[in-house]
Amino acid sequence: MGAELEKTLGEVRDGISDLSDEMRHRNERKTAGGSIATFTPAAASHTAGDVNDTFKEFTDVGPVGSRIMITSTSLVVESTGVISGEPSYRLHLYNVTPPSALGDNAPWDLPAGDRASYLGFVDLGTPVDVGSTLYVETNIVNKQLSLHGQGLFAYLVTIGPYTPTASRVYKVTLQSVAL
Repeated sequence: MGAELEKTLGEVRDGISDLSDEMRHRNERKTAGGSIATFTPAAASHTAGDVNDTFKEFTDVGPVGSRIMITSTSLVVESTGVISGEPSYRLHLYNVTPPSALGDNAPWDLPAGDRASYLGFVDLGTPVDVGSTLYVETNIVNKQLSLHGQGLFAYLVTIGPYTPTASRVYKVTLQSVAL
């Protein structure tokens, strides 16, 4: 009877272990993510639709290969004042490194080679002066995307013309949840 009891207890332990693994997997799928990418465009005149800096990666926005939903965005500009005519900004999203590899100040475009990896865009808004920083946030974005890895790639694009000052830093934060 002792051997039979040991066998039954072993089967129960295995079942509990399997259940624990399944619960851990479910919890991993329902994680939230937050990631920051930093853009530093050249101090040159940018026209409407120009890329600021080049593409950047937002790492760890969700589990590998999952569907996520971007819930909110924020843009912090490390500057003490709004530049005259400073526009709003848009973030164009990709599930892999954009094949076009556009550089700073290039007009953003969606060429044929980028279409398969393009996920659309989110509007970030127009930053406002909050003292020693410019800031804008957007909540309830609810943009659903499919990841190839754990990250997203993006171009920060100006909606209107302006000339950024030298060494001006733009930090974009994406908050997301796995679906």
